[in-house]
Amino acid sequence: MAHELDLSRVKLLIVDDSPINHRIVSLSLRGRFLAIDSAYNGLEAFEKYKKTPYDVILMDAMMPVMNGCESTHVIRLYETEQEMKDKAFIIAMTANDADGDIKRCLETGMDAYIGKPFVAEKFLNMLQEKLDVGRPASGDPA
Repeated sequence: MAHELDLSRVKLLIVDDSPINHRIVSLSLRGRFLAIDSAYNGLEAFEKYKKTPYDVILMDAMMPVMNGCESTHVIRLYETEQEMKDKAFIIAMTANDADGDIKRCLETGMDAYIGKPFVAEKFLNMLQEKLDVGRPASGDPA
């Protein structure tokens, strides 16, 4: 039996150079997360992550200043250097895969990808699967 996904303690960072995409994602997920913050390029995302270790990061692949792959790479290095036990679940957001963007994103340390336009139900299903991994089945001892 499926259970309601509780995201009330999850901090989400949306990283995209398009304010419209921030608005779409934020509005479609409103009220589900502890916090939803925004960054408009990969460098800003990294700087915010150092101050607030987000649980989930939706990362656009193509951005100015620092793209999503570069940002993910420095975030993963930072997590390793800081010996962080809980690493961010980083999901690439990309409109297409013409140049192998998805493969490149996953190779740099992103955990998954979701296409654009953003569909909240797909994203929530992805989180459900991620959060259920390793969780004991109901009735099993913890």
